[in-house]
Amino acid sequence: MIKTDGSSVCGVRARNYEGGGFAIQCAKYTANQSIGVLSMVPVPDAEIGERHPDAEENFLNADFMAFFHGNHVIAMNAGRNAAALANYLRGLLGAAGLPNHTTQFELARVGDLNALAMIENVGVKTVELSVDIAEATAVELVDGAGPDTMWNRAKRAAASTLGALIAQDDQLAHIREAEAGRVTVSINIKKGDLLAAKAGLDHLGQEVAEDEDASDFLIKLRDGQTIRPDEVAVRKRVSIDAVANSVSADETWTKMRHYMEELAANGQLEA
Repeated sequence: MIKTDGSSVCGVRARNYEGGGFAIQCAKYTANQSIGVLSMVPVPDAEIGERHPDAEENFLNADFMAFFHGNHVIAMNAGRNAAALANYLRGLLGAAGLPNHTTQFELARVGDLNALAMIENVGVKTVELSVDIAEATAVELVDGAGPDTMWNRAKRAAASTLGALIAQDDQLAHIREAEAGRVTVSINIKKGDLLAAKAGLDHLGQEVAEDEDASDFLIKLRDGQTIRPDEVAVRKRVSIDAVANSVSADETWTKMRHYMEELAANGQLEA
């Protein structure tokens, strides 16, 4: 699968656990892209060298892994790689000649029941959505390309608002060229407002929390507690041995299998 930035995603390894799940490892690379090489010889003025891949190879940009059992998926670095994983699977199913309906799926993040219960029981005071300036003003967001998720709609709204502001002043127009910085949209309901408005903010908070694309937000509850992205999605932090600028696939798959078994034992795969 070749992406719009020229990079490609390919399957590297796979393993069928005979009814106990199926695991894959995918790699992302850019064909014939070189890498920088730093000389370790002490010199007063060192130059960064460049090395191109040999014949029949490319340098690894990144990789990701996933473990499947039924309709459930565990992914390594899911927040960063969920879209790439979904696109790869759609391409794979299509290339296998399966019916079109098999490619019409979404990878939805499973919410932490405790965090979602807090939103429902306590209520939301403020929802803050934050995106990079460079990302908020990107053409593809302004033009509305990409999945029509809540998070992408919020980024497009931020881009529209930012564009209107900087259009009023030539000096502010340079913000569009910024490579660093954040745009934060804060949404809140003033004290004493209608219950319906508060209910709408609670719903927005839950939508943000459950959106698999949402990457930077802060939900402030009415009792002063806060909820961040890493506190919402069901996840587990594990230690894995490093191998070849990545991690051990066998060890990663084993820990994914054990985590899937834990989730099943806890009843979190019944829905």
